[in-house]
This record gives sequence, C-alpha cells and structure tokens, in this order.
Amino acid sequence: MIKGELKMKEYRKIPNVFKFDEKYKKVIGLNEPFNSLSKLTWIGTEKVDGTNIRIHWDGHKIEIGGRTDKAEFQADLKTYLDSIFLTEEMEYIFEQVFGEKDVMIFGEGYGPKIQNGGTYSDTPKFIVFDIDINGYHLNRTKVNEVSEKLGLDSVPIVFSGDIYDAIKFIGSNPNSRINAKHEMEGLVLELVDLDIYDSKGERIKCKCKYRDIKKYCINIS
Repeated sequence: MIKGELKMKEYRKIPNVFKFDEKYKKVIGLNEPFNSLSKLTWIGTEKVDGTNIRIHWDGHKIEIGGRTDKAEFQADLKTYLDSIFLTEEMEYIFEQVFGEKDVMIFGEGYGPKIQNGGTYSDTPKFIVFDIDINGYHLNRTKVNEVSEKLGLDSVPIVFSGDIYDAIKFIGSNPNSRINAKHEMEGLVLELVDLDIYDSKGERIKCKCKYRDIKKYCINIS
C-alpha cells in the first residue's frame, strides 16, 4: 500500500446519545432520534479505545487504511496488520467468503502506544465492529458470523435493553469485557432486528461513553 493511493469509504462518525447545552457543560437530554426510540430494545457492543482501521476487498486484493486515506499507523500495529491481512492465505479466504463483492471491514486497532490501550493487551490487536458488503451495512448477527469465517475477533455484545437501561449499565459496569484491567470506554448501541436508517441512508446507531456519565454525573432513575 502506498500512502495516498487508497480511496476507501470512511466510517461515519457515530453520534452521541446525549444532548448537551450550547457550552457543552451540561447534559440536557437525549439527542433525536434516540429520545423518540429510547424505549425500544437496543443491543450494545463495547466501544474499544483504539484507532480506526479499514480493510478493503475489491474482489481481487486486500488493502489496509486508517480512518482517513491520509492516516498513518503506529509502527507495531502496522506490522501486525500486514502480517494478518497481506498474506496469500488471507487473500484466499477473502476470495472464498466474498468472491468479487466489494467489501469494507471496519475495526479498531488497539494495544500498547495506541490511545489508552496499553492495558487492553501487551501486543497490538484488531477487532471488527462493522462490515459493509456492496454498500449494504450488515446487522450485528451477520457481522459476527462473517468475522468468525475470516478468523477475526468482533466486538462483544455486552448489553440488551432500552437506552435508559444502557446508561445505568455503563455507569455501574466500567470495566472492559476485553480486559477487565481496562476501563470500558462505553457502548455503541443499535436497534435489535430493526433496520431503521437516517436521512443519509446510514443504520441508526449511537455511542454512550462512560466518561460522559462520570463527568456530568448523569443519574437516570
């Protein structure tokens, strides 16, 4: 991969579930549409504190990119990713699983010297959180199934319930399920078995961070 050659789809920014005041000093409620959908059942996957990684399969070859086409990797993480994805064996597996479909795998690189990920793992790691195939966003069950076929880890489902229950859960369960020594960054929430999309054609998701709950002393009774 030569820097500047990649033109892969960037992962959208996941909106915060909380609505803040204009000075960002107080939580004043939940953002829409999450407030209107708050009592539906959501599942939550652990939000991993790392760096965004994109794996692209164009039907013929595998390419690796960061959050943007200009992003650069921490050196040990790059070596690790190359050893996993840029091999004849993995290319064969991708060909068997996807054929000539256009595939984008979104994941998180984590571990030493990557954000605050040193207590996650002693060595660099990669974990899948989303997959697009021919522009279609797979649901959580399919993401996990495809990740397993590829021999890749996927973010664990650690919560099911409404959004208010999710806030309580994060507030009382601060430890990561990946490594209990690491504080859990939060949850990424998506609706169970409901393909509801926003005006941009993106599946509705939101993030709920432990640091927001702790900083703003949020208490949802």
